[in-house]
Amino acid sequence: MNTDENQKIWINKIHDNLILRGRSERTFINYKSALLSFFRYYDSNTDIEKFRENDIIEFLKEKFIIPNKCKNTYNLTVCSIRLLYLICFNVSLNRILLPSSKLNKKLPTTLSKEKIITIINAEKYLKHKCWLLLGFCCGLRVSEVAKVKVEDIYSNEHKLKVLGKGNKERFTILPDIVIKALYCYCKKNNIKSGYIFKGNCNKPYMNEKTIINYFSVIKDLYNLEDNISFHTLRHSFATYYLTHGGNLLKLQSMLGHTNINTTTIYLHLSFNFNDFEGIKYV
Repeated sequence: MNTDENQKIWINKIHDNLILRGRSERTFINYKSALLSFFRYYDSNTDIEKFRENDIIEFLKEKFIIPNKCKNTYNLTVCSIRLLYLICFNVSLNRILLPSSKLNKKLPTTLSKEKIITIINAEKYLKHKCWLLLGFCCGLRVSEVAKVKVEDIYSNEHKLKVLGKGNKERFTILPDIVIKALYCYCKKNNIKSGYIFKGNCNKPYMNEKTIINYFSVIKDLYNLEDNISFHTLRHSFATYYLTHGGNLLKLQSMLGHTNINTTTIYLHLSFNFNDFEGIKYV
């Protein structure tokens, strides 16, 4: 069996394991990309099955440590390699010798409500307006926007069912402005059930990259900073909610965070230091 065939078998095993553990297809795509980069680093005669920690460290140093690449990408690569050796070669790599990197925790970037409303109001296409509203008014991730269904809309209760990471279902707020936009879009396109934003080539729902690419155009049009992305709408939703007295536990539920510590980062963004009590300088 040649190297390419072996790699396909290994990748398929990784896929099956991730799916059995309830991980998303997006997670598999990320793991696959990291592993293919690992495979391509060596020539076809290299027997990576016999590699151990010291061999893999050389790859990581060359690709990530020396060029000081993104720690998130490094961690993804380390996790995918560990899984490869465990699932395919029955080798448990030492986590001390092949550690994950501690990430620098930065505050999320946000846009002001006024800026987002300006962008939404100027948007000519109803579909794009719906995407922006779902991101900012409901706090959805881009992958969640792509998978919204007609059946997920509970307009009388002003709530939206969301299929989040790990196929976990939750509910989030659904304001009137979003209900109206979704209703108009469904009526205009005769959508009565199923996914609202249809995909190309008979795919049931839209590829999230379509939404990401659309937002890149928005960034250029409004000259937004490089660190602004569609996900910034979700950060802005959370910050705006807490700034106006929203409950932290309710926000955790609406965002689909497993750990409350993930949600508390928005407290740092929602503080109004002008209104702090007990601080008198004059």
